[in-house]
Amino acid sequence: MNLITENTSKFGLSIQPAVILKKSRAIKLVCVLLLASLALCGGIKAQTNVLVNPGAETGDLTGWSQSPTGYKYVVSTNQFIPNSGNSNYLAHSGKFTIQLFDTSVDSSYIFQDFPAIAGSQWAASCYAIGYASNYFSGGGSSADMMVVFFDTNDNVVPYPPSSYGTLGSVILDSVGAAPPYDLILPPAVDASGWVYLQPTNIFTSYPILNYNFDTSGPYPATLTAPPGTAYVRYQLEYDDTAAPAGQPVYFDDCVLNKVLGSDPDIINNPVAATLYAGGAPTFSVTATHTGAYPTEKFKYQWYFNKTNLLTPGMNQISSSTTAATLNFTNVQGSSSGLYDVVVTLTSAGVPVNSIRSVPVPLKVLVLDPIQKVNLLGPNAGFENSPSWLPWNVFNGCNAAGPLAASPYNTYDGSTPVAPYGGGWTALVGGGNTDNGFYLFYPVTPGELIQAGGYAYISSLNDFISVNTERVQIWFVQDTGGSPVTNSPILESFKIYGLDYTNSPDYLYTNIDVSSSNYGQVLLHDQLPRNQWVYLGVTNITGQYFTGLYPDGPDLPTNTLANGYFQVPAGANYIKFQVYENNPGGNPADAVYWDEMRLFQVVPVPDLKASLSGGNVNLTFSVGPALTYSVLYKTNLADPAWNILSNNIAAPLSWQTNTASVGISYPMTVTDAPGARTRFYRVQSQ
Repeated sequence: MNLITENTSKFGLSIQPAVILKKSRAIKLVCVLLLASLALCGGIKAQTNVLVNPGAETGDLTGWSQSPTGYKYVVSTNQFIPNSGNSNYLAHSGKFTIQLFDTSVDSSYIFQDFPAIAGSQWAASCYAIGYASNYFSGGGSSADMMVVFFDTNDNVVPYPPSSYGTLGSVILDSVGAAPPYDLILPPAVDASGWVYLQPTNIFTSYPILNYNFDTSGPYPATLTAPPGTAYVRYQLEYDDTAAPAGQPVYFDDCVLNKVLGSDPDIINNPVAATLYAGGAPTFSVTATHTGAYPTEKFKYQWYFNKTNLLTPGMNQISSSTTAATLNFTNVQGSSSGLYDVVVTLTSAGVPVNSIRSVPVPLKVLVLDPIQKVNLLGPNAGFENSPSWLPWNVFNGCNAAGPLAASPYNTYDGSTPVAPYGGGWTALVGGGNTDNGFYLFYPVTPGELIQAGGYAYISSLNDFISVNTERVQIWFVQDTGGSPVTNSPILESFKIYGLDYTNSPDYLYTNIDVSSSNYGQVLLHDQLPRNQWVYLGVTNITGQYFTGLYPDGPDLPTNTLANGYFQVPAGANYIKFQVYENNPGGNPADAVYWDEMRLFQVVPVPDLKASLSGGNVNLTFSVGPALTYSVLYKTNLADPAWNILSNNIAAPLSWQTNTASVGISYPMTVTDAPGARTRFYRVQSQ
């Protein structure tokens, strides 16, 4: 049975490739000579593969847009062991290949968009394989490649003569329920299993689904953009309609050839940008035309979220909105959105034709003020992974994230966890006794500190055994870890395994497994699954150092107001540690950690008061990441302070400017005490 029909009637040829493409060297040579002679005779139009990173050869998915659900990553292909379950597979060419799969009832897909107008011509193809060692099977798993033309409103443009517009390859299925549109991909044991796909069938909806094909196909391998086209999309998709399944299909050597370009044409689309507030991004476009007109001239008009950018100054734009380049200055979060440009070719001032660039996002990161004063430094979110500095890891702690290769995702080896921020996380657990990561941070006795981090437990590797994980703070004398005598251990909520039974600790838990959040009792926590939860260091455990090791039961004795703690006398460092006590050694038990935080609470050193028109003006300096309260008393002998103003903070526009790091912001609070005498103080919250 044939997978696909290559229609090359343009050259008077009709080729029917088999399911597994095997061509002898002689046939290849004949084909090469034939194609070469046609090219010399002018029979083939110039073709350019417009896809960025078409075989994932940068070792990641750079250039591809990705679905908000589903999982996808690039696997290394340095070796191949047939039917072994090994995680390395042979690419069709190069070193890498794209792996698509999903472990839930939805779709996983990647795509790239390119400007196109009616009459432009495109040819698409790719190679796919399903390895026998991890063959995709189970109810409803399928994969395909498709090419779709869209209009300016992101609607699918019908492809004549059909009233539908989703052009796709055959759907690769494990059961092949509807041939020739839905066929079995043979289980492959070596590289001969790579199959060639082209979008020659049309389907009645976008995206392609089983059974929604239009029987009026097949369509030619060279596709002409129909009237109304604004851009063309090349997409690879994996569907899983009946989890669990999740076994992958691999794609390689993806091609979207521009056989005949638009006129005018966009050869360099604006590039998406991500930066922090205060930056100065630039978008630019490069357009060409055939030169068929005597007084050709380009006109440009930029758009924001499909709204015409009429004048400079909007969205912190510092340049003309009718030029090939769009410049920003001191950009803020309000400028985040999609930007595109319409390029119009004119002749003697009269519009001839227009083409629109594909909208690309500008993402302005509004900097969390805590990030700016975080004492843990630039790798507090493990963004330098796989380099751990400044962290020290022990007994099997791993770096994990969407860019990491299996098995550094979940311990089923197939589900990357989306980090809380950035591209990586730390993964603590997986079968070793007592593992985690730590660092020593220099401190001064008397300093007021807050600490914590974000934790995540995946339901696919649930934390179920007699284990615990937590953030710990130890007060130590040196980087050898020598503790300060009689100093406490401080902890976040302790994450307990669902069947934790260690006496007497279990007396402090009351696990309600019927609840989706499992409940939270005293200072022990059963985290909600599949979401990030912030755990601050707020607990004193009851363990005190009397020598080199903690002494006493691991029971809560106290809590820290607002999570602040003061560095005791004798401490030169704190040991910031994320730690799993894993006596069960269960490899399925693992907790992800991200955005670790350690910051100093800064006092107000410069409170001043002045009188103006019967009012008292209180002026003082505030720092980023902190909020303050202004308190007063009418008599110093009064036992309590009253709140004059609460939740005072510097303006967000100041806090998110990277220049404000280490700088204080002047603040004024006004009080009208009337004839009463008041005493004031300011404290951080």
